[in-house]
Amino acid sequence: MFRLISPLKAAARTVPRHAYSTSSKPAGGSSKLVTVGLPLGIAAAAAYAYYGDKLGGATAPKAQAAVAARKEPVSSALNPKEFVDFKLKNVHKLTHNTSRFTFELQEDQNLGLDVTSCVVTKFVGEDGKPVIRPYTPTSDADLTGSFDFVIKRYEGGPMSSHIHNLKPGDTLSVKGPISKYPLQANQHETVSLIAGGSGITPMIQIISSILKNKADKTKIHLIYANVSPQDIILKDELDAYAKAHPDQFKITYVVDKPAEGWNGPTGYVTAELIKKSIPDIGKGNTKVFVCGPPPMMKTVSGSKGPNFTQGDVDGALKELGLTNELVFKY
Repeated sequence: MFRLISPLKAAARTVPRHAYSTSSKPAGGSSKLVTVGLPLGIAAAAAYAYYGDKLGGATAPKAQAAVAARKEPVSSALNPKEFVDFKLKNVHKLTHNTSRFTFELQEDQNLGLDVTSCVVTKFVGEDGKPVIRPYTPTSDADLTGSFDFVIKRYEGGPMSSHIHNLKPGDTLSVKGPISKYPLQANQHETVSLIAGGSGITPMIQIISSILKNKADKTKIHLIYANVSPQDIILKDELDAYAKAHPDQFKITYVVDKPAEGWNGPTGYVTAELIKKSIPDIGKGNTKVFVCGPPPMMKTVSGSKGPNFTQGDVDGALKELGLTNELVFKY
């Protein structure tokens, strides 16, 4: 659900409203928004031009142990100047509309992604025009031999539908990396992450990079909103991180439609909920990262500015006293 609004309004697709816990008020309908990383709803030509100019993940603790054990020289499988085709290895269903797609790499290759960064994917539609969308891989940035995308299928969304229709052995064109917010170990004392739905993927990248580095003492608090408990993506991985790092990583799950037995917060992500979950948000050496759909961005952090700029902080975060330099919007 958490998707980003495109500043290129003339090129943007019409996006139906969807009842998520981060929406400004209840609504219904399906979504066509893409996953994460950059403003979405961009027409193929506009996206191609932008990402062409710009170009010059995370796993649970067990997978990170395997990464740490590797000592062979590693090269990046990506090319920032052209698309590379990667073969789909397998698909693992996570929720009713979200799956993990694992693509093959050579054993001595990884994606070479910095934190935080993303890639763009491409396929050519029936009309002969390229469809290009940004995604953030969720596999560990140092993992070799394969990489993962976690992608939610949106009805009418051309790229998400295309990827969900891929079969093992099929290929997907990928280009990158695209740097977003360079994040170094101990750069901030705390980071606050506000995400929902498939907007969790860039947050996984941050969480993984911090928690796998024993020298990085950055404390993390995640607010993760979804429609219902059944829609929470990668909950097992997130809970594993929280269990392994109880003093460093805290999670607040919030849902719009709670199931029987739900004990967490319900409703929308408001200033009150943020303050209750993260009492010290905005204080000290800190950064707040937000990933979500246009209604959520507007009410929580303010929409992004024109020409892919960050724009001024507004909404709940402004109400809590946060300024532009403290907030990064995906």
